Amino acid sequence: MRQLKILIVDDEEGIVELLQRIYSARGFVVFGATDGIKAVEIFEKERPEVIFIDVHMPFSPIDGIETLERIKAIDKDAPCIMLTRIYDEESIKRAKKAGALHYVTKPFELEDLDRCIEEIKEKLKG
Repeated sequence: MRQLKILIVDDEEGIVELLQRIYSARGFVVFGATDGIKAVEIFEKERPEVIFIDVHMPFSPIDGIETLERIKAIDKDAPCIMLTRIYDEESIKRAKKAGALHYVTKPFELEDLDRCIEEIKEKLKG
């Protein structure tokens, strides 16, 4: 089976680097972006099977919800998981309406992200 591609989108470079190291070591092909525009460019080129997107990215030209919307405009089936520190009902509603698969709050456990990846892998098999 070919390696699964993961895209990590977060304006906190440390989070992107940490998750890239962890998932690369586990055999995934991992891309990272610290802003939404770059994330959409990477998505268009690489078509990762799993996309983790931070909702609130004040240092990015577009926030996580708009990043999600732009990715979904390219591929409505792209499995996007939203990450956030702030549990905000309005953001959750917007993300779900835009097609987010899951909504994980920070600080997250790796097991939370692993469960999302496993669910997507199962869907890809079927």
